Amino acid sequence: MQPDFLMTGNINSINTPEELLQAYTSLFLFLGGSVSITPGESDLSHLCDEGLLRNLPVSSTNARFARAVRLLKSPCPLKQQCHHAVDDNYHSLLAGNGTAGAYPAASHWKKSDRPAEEHYDELCSLYRRYGYSRGDESSLAPDHLGIQLLFINLMLEKYLTEDDYEIRAMIGNDLTRYIRKEMLNWLPRWGEAVSEKSRTKCYTGISDLIVGGLEDVLDILESQKLGL
Repeated sequence: MQPDFLMTGNINSINTPEELLQAYTSLFLFLGGSVSITPGESDLSHLCDEGLLRNLPVSSTNARFARAVRLLKSPCPLKQQCHHAVDDNYHSLLAGNGTAGAYPAASHWKKSDRPAEEHYDELCSLYRRYGYSRGDESSLAPDHLGIQLLFINLMLEKYLTEDDYEIRAMIGNDLTRYIRKEMLNWLPRWGEAVSEKSRTKCYTGISDLIVGGLEDVLDILESQKLGL
């Protein structure tokens, strides 16, 4: 479903940091679904072939984000063919149990000396602390990108609505740590793989939106820490 909170801005805009972060919650909600469910379920094919993804809830000067906008702003000239291409691309890139060409889960991109189950337990403990239930997506591993983006969405909402300064600062610290250490240490490599293997501009653009959007949110949060 297309995000319905439409706002334009960038990191150096007149929009407040809170307005920008709120816009990103809408975007991450959409992007989390786009890498977790088929294009038919998310209506992604329609959004891509009509060029509707040019109407994003936030704009950015981030290089990855800007590249994604250039890819996604124009409609597909052969809609039915594009519809099938996006669907096929999802299954070859993202679907399955880890055999796809760019399966979006951290454990497929990060090398670690500890068992995956130990990492999963650590993530689930963090999720429970923030009251995050994976719900219908419970078949996906805790380090799946769709799960992680929906968790980022929830944390941003908590950060934006928290009145207590100390609790808000704690949430902000957890957010920046999670984005930097849990996500951005593998997502750029994943994004490169998507760009190399994708047969559609749709998923190439989405991978850039995800990485560029997270980089922007990290910049906003860290600027707020510095009082900028």
